[in-house]
Amino acid sequence: MTTFKKIIGCIFLIQILFLSCTNESFLDEENLKEITPVIDRSAITEPIILGYFPSWSESWTTTGQGSKLRDIPEHVTHVFLAFARPNLRYQKGSLDITGTGIQTPYDGQTLKESVSILKTKGIKVILSIGGETYWGTNAAYDINYQQIKDLVDDIGFEGIDWDFEPNGGFQTIGESINVQRFISFFNESRALMPKGQYVIACAPAGAGALGGLNNDDPSSPFAHSKRNTVTGESDTNLFNATSPNQAISLFGFASTGHMIPVIKAVGDKIDLIAYQGYNTGAASNRTIMYDSYKHYADQYGFSIAAGTHYPNEPWGPYYTYNYQNMADLSDHISSKSTTDGIMIWQMLLEENSSSAYGYLYVSSQVLNGTSQSQAIANAENYPESPYTGDSDGGDGNGSGCSSSQWNSSVAYTNGNEVVYETSVYKAKWWTQGDNPITNSGNGKPWEFIENCDGDTDGGDGNDNCNVNQWNSSTAYVTDNEVFYDNVIYKAKWWTQGDIPVSNTGNGKPWEFVQNCN
Repeated sequence: MTTFKKIIGCIFLIQILFLSCTNESFLDEENLKEITPVIDRSAITEPIILGYFPSWSESWTTTGQGSKLRDIPEHVTHVFLAFARPNLRYQKGSLDITGTGIQTPYDGQTLKESVSILKTKGIKVILSIGGETYWGTNAAYDINYQQIKDLVDDIGFEGIDWDFEPNGGFQTIGESINVQRFISFFNESRALMPKGQYVIACAPAGAGALGGLNNDDPSSPFAHSKRNTVTGESDTNLFNATSPNQAISLFGFASTGHMIPVIKAVGDKIDLIAYQGYNTGAASNRTIMYDSYKHYADQYGFSIAAGTHYPNEPWGPYYTYNYQNMADLSDHISSKSTTDGIMIWQMLLEENSSSAYGYLYVSSQVLNGTSQSQAIANAENYPESPYTGDSDGGDGNGSGCSSSQWNSSVAYTNGNEVVYETSVYKAKWWTQGDNPITNSGNGKPWEFIENCDGDTDGGDGNDNCNVNQWNSSTAYVTDNEVFYDNVIYKAKWWTQGDIPVSNTGNGKPWEFVQNCN
């Protein structure tokens, strides 16, 4: 019996020790979770200075060279790159932007480098989706959210901006079908792009948070029933937006209040609202639009950029932004928030003595504490920061690429050399529009010469991939993994000489695994 008791005692002691160690392990895991730092990519720590950049206005560039996009001055904090199609089509890992609606005069690899260069300046680039031209048909709503995310990941965008203008404007945006569409955009994209890891923004109508006839919030200080009190005006110009008034006409648009049901449904999924406070008639009180959005921002936690326009606005113009009212608006915003700011359409516009960059610089100074008079005096004296090629931008072509970048619109003849996807190719005969990477080899117009780092085995080196680089002369069998252009691929069956980036998908020998970074 004594022996039995000793055995039982030992077993009990072992259980206690085991549980003690196990609990300690659990505690260690919990502590690790608590101290592991999480980088919030959507966090805004300074006043927003945001500009739209039309991709079709970008200048051609290649590795080590500047461009209109790469040379954006550093007082800009955020860029909306305009525009991608809502129904864009993109194959992950391909960097092929031909089906996206983006209209840069160069390919996806070069765009990725441009975005990376801006990131080194501290400028966040966000992909703007839609705009006036891309919502014109029902096909626009055939949205593949996963492919949007894939494009964002591959190019290095911080996130997306839903620039929703159904049928090219805001006239019908307050209708129930479009309200539900807007809500769906946020629900679907946020499900794939978690908050804190991706920025999700939108650019609604300026009057979108004021109480309207069809979309209203009686509890808001800007409710439709309170319009006369809050503006100090009668309804004489409620539906007469082109006549001079303080703000009453802002309550009379079909778009007025369209964001109220959207914010109430998905406000917690929105990081930034950059409302379009322009093309909105003759109302001169432009702070009321900011204040109406701020009412909801205080409840849901999103940031605001008040939208402005470099002269002249297309409608009218019935109102013109200038240095002084940019400073006034910025001063008003700075009294309400330390991180909200200004948006402008669009940052490349300029005249002889003023520029959109100057407008943004006035706002940047005022939002950061400079007096209005001093900010206006220094409007066009903003520090320029042209890209000088000091950095390769994180995924560029490398220093070995001295040839010109391949351009689909240029005709090449025998002996012409070009750079494409970090490799050098030579034309064997006249060719135009034939992608070198998929048109090299026997019977095809391009001949692979070397990678920009001097290797001649095809593909692009990357020490972070941890698998062998693809080699055109090597035979691969099922489950062999290789990397090519910073992407890891897995062979689905025996294959040799099939470039992974152009031989991935159904019926093709390679399967995308992941990006190396």
